Amino acid sequence: MRRLLGTLLVVLVLPACSTDDGSEPGADAPVESVGTTAPPGLEEVPPGYDQQLDGPPPAKDDDLDGAALTALLRTRASVAADGHCTRDQVFVRLAGFDLSLGHRYSRIEVRNDSDRSCVVEGVPGIGVRGAWGSRFVPEVEHTDRDLNGEPIAAEPVRLEPGERAAALIEWTGDLAGAESEQASMLVVQLASGQVPVPVPAVADGERIDIGQFTTIRLAPFVAG
Repeated sequence: MRRLLGTLLVVLVLPACSTDDGSEPGADAPVESVGTTAPPGLEEVPPGYDQQLDGPPPAKDDDLDGAALTALLRTRASVAADGHCTRDQVFVRLAGFDLSLGHRYSRIEVRNDSDRSCVVEGVPGIGVRGAWGSRFVPEVEHTDRDLNGEPIAAEPVRLEPGERAAALIEWTGDLAGAESEQASMLVVQLASGQVPVPVPAVADGERIDIGQFTTIRLAPFVAG
């Protein structure tokens, strides 16, 4: 495997365990009922989920409001919102891409675009929306190791304006194919209780092949 990200992840599943935009609570935002990890949602999808239905196209990703973005969450962030970066302060993207033996790797990169410092910490919450408008129900696991097998200290990372932090993301297992619904957007929650940040499901210019039941593994934020 190329050395863009390193070697392999060691998985540690954390126990599972509501909503505003980090600064101004939205009255129409649903209460989070998710945990910090999630099993595969094999029983959560209706029959025919794997077929694109006729009818009007789904709402565009860019048109979803805070309540709709929050409803996409599969897991919530592992830390509470007090004192942490809010979505209006940051730019979030998938940075880098690597693959090996059915595993794909990237980083959820957060850049502080505001004029004041803020903190990211712990493992972000995540959700996935498909190109047909579906809310995906992937298995979500946490890891406490980096890609070199070294322990990750789950410590607060203070970002001054312009600085970045990143959380490793791996996906594997039931990947999306040419005939199945593929991810169009991730939603990334920086702290529990916040409306998540929408992030195009693109890494290094290519659509990532996360599907409805793909296994996703996340690590805590680290500097850089």
